[in-house]
Amino acid sequence: PSCGRALADSDLAANQFVCPYCGHHFGIPARDRIRMVVDDGQFRELDASLVSTDPLDFPGYPDKLSTLRAKTHTGDAVVTGIGKIGGIRVAIAALDTRFLMASMGAVVGERLTRLIERATKQHLPLIIFSASGGARMQEGIISL
Repeated sequence: PSCGRALADSDLAANQFVCPYCGHHFGIPARDRIRMVVDDGQFRELDASLVSTDPLDFPGYPDKLSTLRAKTHTGDAVVTGIGKIGGIRVAIAALDTRFLMASMGAVVGERLTRLIERATKQHLPLIIFSASGGARMQEGIISL
């Protein structure tokens, strides 16, 4: 933040990722964003087992993916699932800019598509917190 103060992660999360001293707004990780709006204990993540591969043998991409998975504790740039807000079931997704600036790769597209199809089939409201950095160049046309 511009004030230069060191903040504990727990303090930052408790203040909705806004510095209490200078008002700086930090990026919000996807799971934290979902926790902020979904009723306590009422979120079930979907398709977490879908993870990006390296379809084009892009140099350094597998290592970058591995590093980001460890750092963000997500398999890719979007978290999707079913939750409740005010007791109402919703389909919800949040993109995470910490994972390649939330760029859209094949897995991001597949997770979102599955969520949208589920919401349509089950007549659920759909909420998407979009923060995408565009198409993922390491996957070329496959990312679209």
